[in-house]
This record gives sequence, C-alpha cells and structure tokens, in this order.
Amino acid sequence: MDSVSLHLRVTGRRLRTAPGLDAATREDIVYVTARAGMALDLAHLAAARRELERL
Repeated sequence: MDSVSLHLRVTGRRLRTAPGLDAATREDIVYVTARAGMALDLAHLAAARRELERL
C-alpha cells in the first residue's frame, strides 16, 4: 500500500503542476487523486489502483 500511496502523491503533484492544463483538467486530477486517497484510507488497494490508472 505504501508504494501506491507514494505513486499517488508523486503522480498527482506532477500532473497538478504540469504547464498548459486548464482549470477543469486540474480539478479532475484533484478529484481522482482524492478518490484514490479515500480508497487507500479504506484499505481498498484495488480501487486505489483503478483510480491511479484513471490519472
């Protein structure tokens, strides 16, 4: 689970700070990242991985 959590933080941060993204895309990134974080909080590793794939 730690590797998924780390991947989530790094990927989310890289995508949120990527140049050229519009506000709607940034909001989508925040939303999907939050969903993956909630899945990890509930110890649902498969759901967290699915959300990461959406990113």
